[in-house]
Amino acid sequence: MRALSPEQLLAIADEFCAPRGARVRSFSALCAAAAVPGARVHGVPVFDSATAAGEALAEAIVALEPLNGGNRAFGEVARRVYVEWVE
Repeated sequence: MRALSPEQLLAIADEFCAPRGARVRSFSALCAAAAVPGARVHGVPVFDSATAAGEALAEAIVALEPLNGGNRAFGEVARRVYVEWVE
């Protein structure tokens, strides 16, 4: 799986937040969520498909709450963007 950089997820967050008046609450949570889809253990990808990696990204966003609101919707947007980018 392709890794997602914190800067890439921040760009997605910026586009998501602008029309909603939301903002990033925790940059460390955003960085942690960005690390999920590209995770590897001993060099082996944790996820075997873009779909699985995208779902895990969305779940991490919901759990970590990097934004001050709308994290469930942001997770879904980030999932879709990631899967489209990878495929």
